[in-house]
Amino acid sequence: RRGARKDPTMSDAPLWTRGEGGPDLGPQRVIHIDDAAPAVLTDGSTPRIGLRPLVADDCDFVVMTFEFPPHYAGVEHWHPEDTVYIVKRGTFIVEGEGTFLPGDLRWVKAGTMYGPERAGDDGCEVILITKGSFPPANGDPNAVPPQRTR
Repeated sequence: RRGARKDPTMSDAPLWTRGEGGPDLGPQRVIHIDDAAPAVLTDGSTPRIGLRPLVADDCDFVVMTFEFPPHYAGVEHWHPEDTVYIVKRGTFIVEGEGTFLPGDLRWVKAGTMYGPERAGDDGCEVILITKGSFPPANGDPNAVPPQRTR
């Protein structure tokens, strides 16, 4: 946007794009989670965490899955919007919060610093839902988020 300034609290992490193929992600369509095409990094490589966007760019929400390999450990971070996680498979562990199993729902308030997120012995697959567009915005872990709950 003309005249827009970058938010200094947001990360400049590598951007993802939608992968080729998969179902039509348009509105009013049946989209099966397992049919979504994996995302790719802007350099064309596949992200280690197996991202799969489940809605089109014109949706006001990000709905995607991510897959952590066994014993994966992420970094401490935060999101500028409330974020909901639904564990689909495996063990999803969030330091300072606990262990989430298939069927568990996790809600994180916007601006809450958390993590790292980890996967158990068999890895995990999680559905993420947040406001915004793909890829979801991550707060810079070195910046103070607008709200800190711990």
